[in-house]
Amino acid sequence: MIVAEDRQNEIGWRPAVTAPEPSPCPFCPGSEHLNPVEIARVGDERQWQIRVTPDKHPLLRVEGELGQRGAGMSDVMQAVGAHELVTDTPDHERSWADFTREEMENLLQVYRARSLDLRRDPRFRFVLVLKNRAAAWSRYRHAHSHVIATPFVPRRIDDELAGAEAYFRRRERCVFCDQVRQTMADGSRLIAERSGFAAFAPFASEYPYETWISPIDHAADFGSISDAALPPLAHLLIEVLARLRRVCDDPAYSIALHSGAVDGRDAQRYHWHWEIVPQLGHALGMEWATGIFANPVAPERAADELRSALVAPID
Repeated sequence: MIVAEDRQNEIGWRPAVTAPEPSPCPFCPGSEHLNPVEIARVGDERQWQIRVTPDKHPLLRVEGELGQRGAGMSDVMQAVGAHELVTDTPDHERSWADFTREEMENLLQVYRARSLDLRRDPRFRFVLVLKNRAAAWSRYRHAHSHVIATPFVPRRIDDELAGAEAYFRRRERCVFCDQVRQTMADGSRLIAERSGFAAFAPFASEYPYETWISPIDHAADFGSISDAALPPLAHLLIEVLARLRRVCDDPAYSIALHSGAVDGRDAQRYHWHWEIVPQLGHALGMEWATGIFANPVAPERAADELRSALVAPID
């Protein structure tokens, strides 16, 4: 990664989607008939707080067999998996930065429950939680997220695992644990800390204001998080997103949960974490051609700005 602070004028935050939305909103109370099949729900039928439904345009489908086969040097299989849509809140206008701690805790409980349920299917090897807030390609402003199960470990996670395995083989320590310890000891990239969790700008981050939230102690599987750990994690997620909103003028962003493979094979060398990246548009030529990223905001500066941002107390 190259720190290119003289290119700060190239930053172009994607604002919240303001184009006219389809009506009625399929995520709002009263529109349940548009997504009638419920996988899970928090609250009663008429006054629900969170709904989980099948995505109507899924990337992966539960039905069918993998049918994996070779095709020359490549492997081919059916698009089998799970793609679930989570309506994060019944309120059309609220984002995660507006949530109370209890609301975020309930949402984290849903993610944990779906992860534990989906791993019972022997075809699935990985479960991902993904949210694109105010994405340019989304027609809906209403806060929603995705839970996706795949029959393979995705390429980016697999690359993380390979690097973590190589580090563990040489040093017999988790690279993520070392990263968190170093970040907390140095302090220059630390944004906030809450009872067992740290929010920080990763070293040599690829994107401006990229932020990770990680347990301080080693934990490979988000599905094993305890009830007691959910409130501080919920608090930190809301706080970080509120700080990003203040510093970056309420940007669009992507957030993803990276956790180990569901079979537990990564228990010693991997460390689950949330990654938050404000959206800046498509990768530029250098990034696309070489994989070398040029970040116009040094992570130490990003962390300092986020630490200094004044945000409202979280209920």
